[in-house]
Amino acid sequence: MPFLKRRDAGVALRPAPLTDGKRRPAEPVTPADEGPPVRPPPPPRKRWPVVVASIIAVLMLAGAVAVSWLQSRDDEAVETTVPPIVVGDSRSALVVVAGEDGRATSIALFVSDGLDDHRLLVAPPALTMQIPGYGDGNLSEALAIEDAELVRLSLVNELGVRIDETVVLGPGDVSTLLGEAVRIDLPNPFIINSARGEVVSVGAGSDVFVPDTAETLLVSQGADSPLEWLQRQRAVWEAIATQVSASPGPAAGLSPILESVAEQLGETAVSMMPVDRVGVGISELLVVSRNSDLLNERIAFLALSESARPRIEILNATTFPGVSRPLAETLIEAGFRLIKTDNADQRTRRDTLIIAQGVANQQAALDAQALLAGGDVVVQPSGSGVVDVSIIVGRDIANR
Repeated sequence: MPFLKRRDAGVALRPAPLTDGKRRPAEPVTPADEGPPVRPPPPPRKRWPVVVASIIAVLMLAGAVAVSWLQSRDDEAVETTVPPIVVGDSRSALVVVAGEDGRATSIALFVSDGLDDHRLLVAPPALTMQIPGYGDGNLSEALAIEDAELVRLSLVNELGVRIDETVVLGPGDVSTLLGEAVRIDLPNPFIINSARGEVVSVGAGSDVFVPDTAETLLVSQGADSPLEWLQRQRAVWEAIATQVSASPGPAAGLSPILESVAEQLGETAVSMMPVDRVGVGISELLVVSRNSDLLNERIAFLALSESARPRIEILNATTFPGVSRPLAETLIEAGFRLIKTDNADQRTRRDTLIIAQGVANQQAALDAQALLAGGDVVVQPSGSGVVDVSIIVGRDIANR
């Protein structure tokens, strides 16, 4: 018959009855003469912080994945646009406004076909893209990492157009550039954060502002979203272009480049650089739009290549720091599009390896080999589907 064997801990093992001549393993049961110990119920757990944190993590991950996909996708329809034949001297100049902390607070790209098509494209400082040699980041950080040259190179890589000159304006220079009060037609109110919460500092609409206030409207985000700030910056740049064209004297004192384009600025169409929003909420990012006629056709006369740019990744397989940056610049200026820079899994490689991802990309790999003056080219028949050429940098190139 079944038996009970008492244990001090209050748990008994009750062997199951024999049915087929074999005894099944014992199972814990409650002692026959004792009830289960009474324990107070656990305090209720607050689950909402965990839920909120999980949602935020998912949104940020989704944003990062979306940006990686947008940057690596094959934009063949975009980049195969053949630039029109331009009679005259086309040119482009990048104007970067630096803040007190060294980051870029406003970025504008002046382009001209050398005839009668002059444009000023205002880019959001928070524009996310590949920063050559440093991975994904935004334009404002590129200025703080190095200088305006890195901002220029990042835009050249992202847009696939040449940028001939760069101008850096420091704190107070925009006010100097204006010289006098200007009229600005604000598309939305300028909202700032204060001890009382969000306060409207300047209302929407057309008004006249002294130079210092105009500079504040340009370089301060306030409580506005990145897109609202970009809209306000476009309005201020429109006023700057009009004023510099009418009174080029202050521009001449700041930069010969600004002086040289002063007359054309009066005929310049000022617009926002086309961007797409990726992600939602705090994980929302701004990236360059790949489906814009403005970039694909209107400034195609500055295109680095008449055909699709080969997509490349550069992986540092050595312990030498900063290897990818100069290599990336050489390849970008020659018409390659940098998708990724990172460290390789192996960090002790001696010889550089240049991998053509698919037979169709063998010529691109050979072109990269010629530009880098080194490396062994091999073909990966299946290809990666993400990049066209992978460059695994060894000590032979890194130690030059």
